[in-house]
Amino acid sequence: MMDEVVRMVWSSTKDALNADVPTWTDGKAIICGIDMTGGSEQRDSAKITVTWDVRLRLPLGTVFDMRDRFRILRRFGQPTNTNTVYEIVSPAEEGPSGIVLSLRKVEPSE
Repeated sequence: MMDEVVRMVWSSTKDALNADVPTWTDGKAIICGIDMTGGSEQRDSAKITVTWDVRLRLPLGTVFDMRDRFRILRRFGQPTNTNTVYEIVSPAEEGPSGIVLSLRKVEPSE
């Protein structure tokens, strides 16, 4: 895999009104594969439509929380200058060669 992302680990604290305040802290970099074609999924009118911007392929055994976020560090082995942040929008798909996550760009993003 020629790409690299940083996993932004989700955590939560309480504010003065005891409401949850989510935060994301940069974790370690992960080698991955990125498909930027995007797409959507709609099975029927009774289900939620899922739209994604990126499909992220991670190595088997990668640990993550569905509330974590990801930022692309390298694309095709070259550093990127974008700070776009992506969130997970659907359950992980596990195959023989890796885990695939559908991600959507977080708005607003730097």
